[in-house]
Amino acid sequence: MVIRVSDALAAGSVMVRPEWDSFAATVSGLVERLVSSDSLPSHLAAEAVRRIHEREAVAATAMVDIGVSIPHARLDGISGIMAAMAVSPRAVYQVGDGMPISIVVLVLSSPTLVGEHLNFLASLSMLLQSARFRQRVRNAATAEEVQQMVRSNE
Repeated sequence: MVIRVSDALAAGSVMVRPEWDSFAATVSGLVERLVSSDSLPSHLAAEAVRRIHEREAVAATAMVDIGVSIPHARLDGISGIMAAMAVSPRAVYQVGDGMPISIVVLVLSSPTLVGEHLNFLASLSMLLQSARFRQRVRNAATAEEVQQMVRSNE
């Protein structure tokens, strides 16, 4: 089963120009978006944040050369793949010596979907390799505009 990026991005799970200033705030904010969009049960929110941080401690997901990060984890208690996205023309947060990360896509998936999880991450990575797509998404005015760009570029 192939899960499209646009299908995993629930309505309400995209943030344009968030006020966050750190990776931790970004992860918490995106998990909150998944809860408020009814994609993630609220009782799993703390575990989702913990799993993302554990995964990030093993290997950072920031691709500083293109200003993108894809923090991801598998989480018991969910049945599919879900994603939330934050974009900003400048930076959602910074890494290292002030390197801006301007596109963040947080991904959670069921532990039973090993192949689907990897295929989803590959599809997402391919989408984000386009400099033109990244530039357009960074400058989007609304979450709906971002979601439309994702749909039309898959």
